[in-house]
Formats: sequence, C-alpha cells, structure tokens
Amino acid sequence: MERPAIRTDFDAADADRQETLNRARLCSALTKPWILPPEGWTENSKLPETFSSLASRGCTNLEGRLLLALFPPGMPFFKLQPAAKLAFDPTVEPEVLEEFKSHLALQELIVQSKLDSSDKGRFTNARTAGFRSRMRTAISQLIITGDVLLQLLPDYSIRVFRRDNYVTKRDDSGNVLFHIIKEKIDLLNLTPEQLAKIDKNQEELNSSDVTKRMEELYTKVSWNPLTTLWVIEQEVLGKVIVTSEEEISPFFSVPFELPPASDYGRGLIEANLGDVRSLNELTERILDFSALASKHLFAVDYNSQVRAQDLAQPTGSVIQARVQSGQVTDVGMLRTDKLSDFNVVMNTRENIRRDLATVMLMEGETTPRGDRVTAYQVQRVAQELEGALGGVYAPIADGMQVPLIERLMYQLKKDQLLPTLPDDTVQVEAITGIMALSRESDQGKLLNLIQTMAQLGPETMSRVNMGQLIDLLMRQSGIYEPGLVKSEEEIQQEQQQAQQAAQQQQMQQQMMQSMGQRYVKEGPEELSEEQEMQQ
Repeated sequence: MERPAIRTDFDAADADRQETLNRARLCSALTKPWILPPEGWTENSKLPETFSSLASRGCTNLEGRLLLALFPPGMPFFKLQPAAKLAFDPTVEPEVLEEFKSHLALQELIVQSKLDSSDKGRFTNARTAGFRSRMRTAISQLIITGDVLLQLLPDYSIRVFRRDNYVTKRDDSGNVLFHIIKEKIDLLNLTPEQLAKIDKNQEELNSSDVTKRMEELYTKVSWNPLTTLWVIEQEVLGKVIVTSEEEISPFFSVPFELPPASDYGRGLIEANLGDVRSLNELTERILDFSALASKHLFAVDYNSQVRAQDLAQPTGSVIQARVQSGQVTDVGMLRTDKLSDFNVVMNTRENIRRDLATVMLMEGETTPRGDRVTAYQVQRVAQELEGALGGVYAPIADGMQVPLIERLMYQLKKDQLLPTLPDDTVQVEAITGIMALSRESDQGKLLNLIQTMAQLGPETMSRVNMGQLIDLLMRQSGIYEPGLVKSEEEIQQEQQQAQQAAQQQQMQQQMMQSMGQRYVKEGPEELSEEQEMQQ
C-alpha cells in the first residue's frame, strides 16, 4: 500500500531536523519543560526537573517585556501608509492624499479592533484565548526554542503550533518553501463532503466515543513560484480532503535568529545555553553540599561509654562519658571542612547568575503596576530591549507582525468587512520597540513646528492649512470620533450663516441711522406716519 504523500514528506523532514529539535528540547528542559516536552510525552508523564528557576523566571520576564513593547495595549503596533509611488507623486493633489491617509487610519482602527475582539465567542459561553495571550505563547516558544509557527483562522483567532508539530523547509536565502503541520482532530469537525472522501459516515461518527474519532491531520502549505500562490493541502487517513490556493498564506513562521542556509531559528536560551546549564548544575552541587552540611551526625568512639540511646535523652539528663577539661572526648559531630571549596562554587554560580539576569533584563527597573500603561513606560521597556535584544525586532516584524496584518486585511476584504484598495497603493509598516511611540514623536514634532511658525508672525501661520493640521493630529492620536471635528461643509455653512446675520445686522443699523436722520429733519409726526405705512 502506497504511503500518503504529505505524511511521507513530514516524516522525511522530521528525520532531518532531529538534532536541532533535541537541542531545542534541552533548552526547554532547562527553562520551561512544557514548552517543548520530551518525545512521546503525555499528560501522565513526568517532565524534566531543574535545580534553578532563574532561567524560567527570566523567560517569563522577557515574554512580558517583549509583549509590552511589540503589542502595547491601547496602541497600534502597525501603520498603514500610502505606497511610495503615491505618497511622493507630485501629480497627486494634497487634499486627495490627506483624504486617503484618513481613510487608511480608519482601516487601522478596524483591523486593530478585529484582533482585540477575536476571543469572544458568539451566542455561546465558550471563549478562546485572546490575541495577546496567543502572542505571549508565541513569544515564549520563540525565546526558548528559537522558532514558532502561527496561523490566522477564519474566525480571526490565532493558533500557535508547538515546535515538534510542524516542519519547515527554506531555501538558502531563508525564504519558506513549505510548512507541514501534524495535529490530531475530531473527525466530526470535517464537512460531509470531506468525510465522504475518507469513507466515513457522520451518523456513525456521532454515535462513537470522541477518543475513537481522533485522527491525524496533515496540512501542507507550499509556495508555487510559477503561479506565485500558496498551495494548501490537507490529508486525513492518507487521502487529500482540501486543496486550495491563497495569495497570502494564513501560516507564518518566525525565527528568533536564523543562521544562513538553515530551516529553523535558534533561540535566546540556546545562545546562552552554557550559562543556563552551568547555573543549573552548580545549583545542584550547592544543594548537595548544603544538604550534607545541614546533617547532624554523631560519632561515638568504639571504647566510649556513651550509648546511642544516651544521645537521645532529654535535656538535663545525666549520661556516662569520658570527660576531659569539661569536654566530652569520646563523642564528636561529623563536619564537612570544605568551606573554601564551597565559596568557590558559590562565587562562580553568582557570576553566572548575574550574567544571565542581565541578559534577561532582570536587573532593570520593574514596570510600574497599574491599569493604564503610559507611553513613557513603553519607551523605557523598549529602550532596555533595544540594548539587550537589539536584532529581535527585525525578524519578528518581518515574520510575525507584517504577515499577520497583511493576511488579516486580505481576509477582511474577502469577508467584505474592509473596502478593497489596489494592492500597490498601501504598505504595512511594523511599529516595534522605540518606533511604537512614533506617532507621539511625530505629534510632538508637529506641535513644535507650529509653535516655531507662530513665533515668526501671523503671515507665516496664514500659510498653514488648519483643516489638514487638525486631521493630521487626530490620526496621530489614534482617535476616531465622528462629529468631534467639524467638516469643511459645516464650517462653510456656519460662515455663510454668520455672513447673513452680519448683513442683516448691518442693514438694521443702516435703517435705524437713516430713520434717526429723518427724525431730526422732518419731525416725529411725518416719520411716525411713514413707519405705520411701512409696518
């Protein structure tokens, strides 16, 4: 019987990556063993145990800091901008370009709100993990194992695949050729058409136990350079049940540090594996020495009159023993006279601990707690990360943020939740690290420029288009409140009404002035008759 094609490809690629997978398992065993457990592990199996928790606490610390810097709450981590050919085209009117930018800013809010609301189930009490919870899991995989694969599902939620559940093949430039994911699914999740392809009946499956319905699903996502499309195939029980093509893949992998001509990334723990392993082993030695030093063992001379039960007598009891100069000479305590060696071990461990704490940012100032995270806090965390992990933002932006937003916008357009724009008119820019505050920085520069222009006099300020200035400040603030800022039509209507009111007032003043002059010349009687006729 011929083996299934996708499963065969998975087994071949899985056999070629065992060395890197075992090294990733070692990194996980020294930090968080459940991130990548040993081969064949089940819920009832025992996980590896460590003697030091510093590396695990450091990973948790980095996860939180990276999550705050890359996906800050209440602040967008991406920006939609007009493409260069549109933004710098002298033939494009400034009003048209500003209106297009305002439209893109509104699309940013739609995309961001879709991500934030992806954890809410409709008409059910089931709730999946939210966007940032999934991103934290992905960052944890990235730091420890060095590689992670994510998927944007049709309901806009995120899936994170464990390192041993997928294989990846890249070319020498690091471009992905294909991914193959292996997972277990309930066959009832398949459509009747898909069940018919694997010769299964929905009614029979519904009456069976859930453990008997679980089967392995293989998903292959490969790049076709001829059609420039991603080909997605799914295989169950040796038969292909799904074949589709996508312009933008819903799967995207992120390497922490990708060596040249490699298929998988290497993580931060592997880069510091020597210190992590040494700290764990030295902590074990210190614990052994401490356990030995804490033991209270009595040594009784062979010719001693002291018996073992005498040592167990309560305080104040009298026993028989050889006494010289007030000291019992035939009973002693077991001691470990290796204090100098113990100090060497302690000093070595302390130096390694300090180095690891610096790498994992555990020596820096802790983030203040509170419901509201300020821009200054994000900036401080980002600055620390820029120094300690300066090269992490580029691969995360290229492999996680930009592909996620591109696929999300593509999916929103397919679901008719986002207006369709030409592909070559919009570009996605990831805002990471210090760039997470780019809007606040741009806003500050703009306000400083306006202040400088105001000092040059009213002639300089008259050259500023106040309408575009207010629209730009609104976009940079990330605020969208319809009706908050008056439109050009509303301003023109108000100006027309003000002009009409001024004209009426002027006419009334002229009439009153004319009537006053005639009152002086003609007298009150004739003037009153004329007023009655006018009335």
